[in-house]
Amino acid sequence: MSTLSAQTVLQWAIEIERNGEAFYRTVAASSQDREIRNLLQDLAHQEQRHHRTFERMLSKAPAAPEDEASEHDRIYLETALADALIGPDKGMERARQAQTEEEAVRAAMAFEKDTLLFFYELAEAVPESQVQAVRAVIDEERDHLRQLTRVLRSGPWVP
Repeated sequence: MSTLSAQTVLQWAIEIERNGEAFYRTVAASSQDREIRNLLQDLAHQEQRHHRTFERMLSKAPAAPEDEASEHDRIYLETALADALIGPDKGMERARQAQTEEEAVRAAMAFEKDTLLFFYELAEAVPESQVQAVRAVIDEERDHLRQLTRVLRSGPWVP
């Protein structure tokens, strides 16, 4: 991927993390299972930490114009992620669609997978000095997916 402006991808990252936090807080509030509720509250807290990390990175990001090749990358990311991650209240939208705890966990897993795809792309788009921070968030997002998978497999809805 050619380099998009760091400001652009970091603004998207902040929006994604805020949507994730909203999702986790909403489904945690309606969860009847204490283990799931605690996990979702913890994930909401971690998403909040992530968006603060990206806000700090954004405050240091250089303003750089995007070249024509970058426009293709922008369109790719916007198209690939618009329905899943980017846009107002995407987290709340997913939370409202989940009718059961199993659906909420599966929706959270889908959100985390989409987030991972975006952050892998983000790692290639930010300046070298910021790649380590993005990789750290990727590791945490991957761990979120592992935690959700464990809960899904151990939950009462699995025969």
